[in-house]
Amino acid sequence: MLSGFVSAQCNELFISEYVEGSRNNKALEIYNPTDKPVDLSQYRVTRWQNGSAAWTAQMSDALSGTLQPKDVVVLVLDRRDTTKIGQDTPVVLSLRLKADLFLSKDYNTSFSMSFNGDDAMSLDKLNTTTSKFVPVDIFGKIGERPSPAWSDKAPYTGTGTWYTLDKTLIRKDSVMSGVTKNPLEFNPTKEWELNPRDQFDSLGYHKCLCEKTASTKLIQKHKVVLFPNPTQNANNGIVTAITDFVPVAMICKNMQGADVALHYSINSSSMMVQTQIATAELAAGVYTLEFISASGERVSTRLIK
Repeated sequence: MLSGFVSAQCNELFISEYVEGSRNNKALEIYNPTDKPVDLSQYRVTRWQNGSAAWTAQMSDALSGTLQPKDVVVLVLDRRDTTKIGQDTPVVLSLRLKADLFLSKDYNTSFSMSFNGDDAMSLDKLNTTTSKFVPVDIFGKIGERPSPAWSDKAPYTGTGTWYTLDKTLIRKDSVMSGVTKNPLEFNPTKEWELNPRDQFDSLGYHKCLCEKTASTKLIQKHKVVLFPNPTQNANNGIVTAITDFVPVAMICKNMQGADVALHYSINSSSMMVQTQIATAELAAGVYTLEFISASGERVSTRLIK
């Protein structure tokens, strides 16, 4: 039997992105909409495999660390062994670089991140009074197994466009709290935006209306999102960086820390500033891009080519 509690808007963590990609490319992004740092050791993620409604330790993984206000933590299936010795197909580099926490490393003891489109997922929090975990956000419907995925037409269990299989889903910015009670039906179109399989660019940053409710004393950390990333020579090798501030400079360094010259231009005509970066002549590799604000804050991200 599942129990839950109602969390007020912007007062509790929730799942902000769901990645069900090719092979083992699986990820969840958790967003902190509150004005305070949150101790992640009080939380776990649970996979409700194939319509099961019975919790088992093998299907759950504890989180760790501290999640800052209006920030996210990216959870990725731990398949990092690129030699394929002792593990099956590894997660691709572009997704591994997005990870803050790797989960489910030992396939024999942990399955929480091995979801495949027909598994409900939940973010659970420890109730210190009862010493039991209760869901603060539920993705899908616990106890229901769609065939082969939840979809956009009633009864949402496979009819129409599949949403939870081979897709990346981003929580709509109007969503300010999680689903704390198991729904009668799971219609993913209500709260989720559909994106193609293996889209990882948006991981690491979530836009939410909770930002407008933040305390005036809260200092917001600027963020940057790149796309496409990894980049390709298509579209003349142009990569777009989205920032919520106007950069006064951008610095590119390779993995050895040496400066790399890149041509770029800044367009600040919209609410989210766009920086166009020319990468066609850039050698293959991983680079760090550092954007500098007028106040001197430095915001970094990784570019893969």
